[in-house]
Amino acid sequence: MARTSEPIDPDAETEIDADDDALSWAGDDLRGGIDPLTRNRVNASRDGDPAASDPDAAPEPPRSLARTAATVLFAVLYLAVVVGWILSAQITGSPATDVFSQVAWQFGEFVAIVSGALWYLTVLTLTPDSRTRVRVGWFALGVGVLVPWPVLLAVLS
Repeated sequence: MARTSEPIDPDAETEIDADDDALSWAGDDLRGGIDPLTRNRVNASRDGDPAASDPDAAPEPPRSLARTAATVLFAVLYLAVVVGWILSAQITGSPATDVFSQVAWQFGEFVAIVSGALWYLTVLTLTPDSRTRVRVGWFALGVGVLVPWPVLLAVLS
């Protein structure tokens, strides 16, 4: 674009206005010209929400003493499950003689040992905002499914 020495007419359409038009969406005038992320924060701050004024602040999860106590109790139970499966792996052995069966047996022992920790971490990850009853239910189901039967039967006999 060649520069000329003509005076700039303020009423004329300029290149800057064309760029602004290119960066706007149809209906921006109806929404007030605010992008959706900012609009949500602006609407929340108008409603008097103090957390909306700080965009970097994470929402506070609801704290419950029962939920925390249940999570700690099940952490101890799952630790006992892991220790039980370690002991089970030590007192049982593979009756197979071929290599594939031996490898499969040892892989099964490894999966049994880490299953308690994996279940616990999965429940923590998938139920952060769930009700306490739902989280405790999943924890209880895991303890029931992952009981180290070889150790339990050896202790009871």
